[in-house]
Amino acid sequence: MNPSKLETELRAHEAWLRSNGLDGKRADLSFIDLRDAPLNEADLTGAILIGANLQGACLNNTLLCGAFMPFTNLSGASMNNTDFSRARLMAANLRNADMRTARLAGADLQGALTEGALLPDNNAKAHPKMVVIEIFVIKR
Repeated sequence: MNPSKLETELRAHEAWLRSNGLDGKRADLSFIDLRDAPLNEADLTGAILIGANLQGACLNNTLLCGAFMPFTNLSGASMNNTDFSRARLMAANLRNADMRTARLAGADLQGALTEGALLPDNNAKAHPKMVVIEIFVIKR
């Protein structure tokens, strides 16, 4: 995603947050390559990031409270002080991610891949079991 389009999307999301959904638009960054995106300290509360590629991204101090992030690639990402409270990270790739100071209260990490990840010590769900998901596409 080019920087100007991302900036427009983030401004619309900010307006959506400030107005409780009456103005702007909820950010939907699904299936977008955001590896080099400037998302430090961004407020992506409630954003949709299904399958987004944030591999190696710097997401320090980013708000992702209640974000919908299944199948998101966060491998190798730096997420110091990132707030994932109530975020849904089902089947996300968190391998080798630095999340030691991330907040994960109420986050759903079911099926997340956490091999080599630096996770908060006080998180009861820090070591979820791996779940294999098969998706079949049937053409008529």
